[in-house]
Amino acid sequence: MHALRARQLRRSGDPRSQLLARAIARLSRAPAPGVYSTLWTDAIYGWGNEKWSAEERYLAEVVRFAERTDGPILECGSGLTTLLLGAVAARTGVQVHALEHNPEWHGRVTQSMSDFGMRNATAHLTPLRDFGEYDWYDVSVATLPRGFTFVICDGPPASTRGGRSGMMPAMQHNLAPACEILLDDLVRPAEQELVRRWVRELGATAETRASGRGFARLKLRGA
Repeated sequence: MHALRARQLRRSGDPRSQLLARAIARLSRAPAPGVYSTLWTDAIYGWGNEKWSAEERYLAEVVRFAERTDGPILECGSGLTTLLLGAVAARTGVQVHALEHNPEWHGRVTQSMSDFGMRNATAHLTPLRDFGEYDWYDVSVATLPRGFTFVICDGPPASTRGGRSGMMPAMQHNLAPACEILLDDLVRPAEQELVRRWVRELGATAETRASGRGFARLKLRGA
């Protein structure tokens, strides 16, 4: 269904900006529709970055997790998911903090957030720096909330030294004891190994979805 809708959109000539605006407005008003809703395909097409945007099933999972959490949300990387999270936050009142290392991409995301009037979401421009065994976003954890209940781990890029392994050592003290994590791109061996490590070393529970690029849902063991 998603592929059919994408073909329809390419033929229709509808302005991308209008499609994205309708998706954001929909999520700002009411809970997310089912995973097979065309809303997710419309949002991806409207954002205009189809090659790199998260897939429909992952977007639906991100939004549904965000809707049920009652604490602040951390996003590693930014993009369409940041806007969808901002739409949910406008309705639920939670705070969203996204880390982004690329100045141009950060500019695009923050401009879109401003255009949509998102006041509960913040994208932090945080260059990558050397943390010893890995590179990670250069952000002072003291400036971020404690008790993140939900983390979307979709960055930094795979080419980064250590990949996404820096998330836990860098951010663990800011996470709630039973924090839930969505890790994208499970098709890659590095992400598969990261899931095994977090289960082994942290006692996290994990569920995986293998379709498309795949993703993992993890929950840390509560205190």
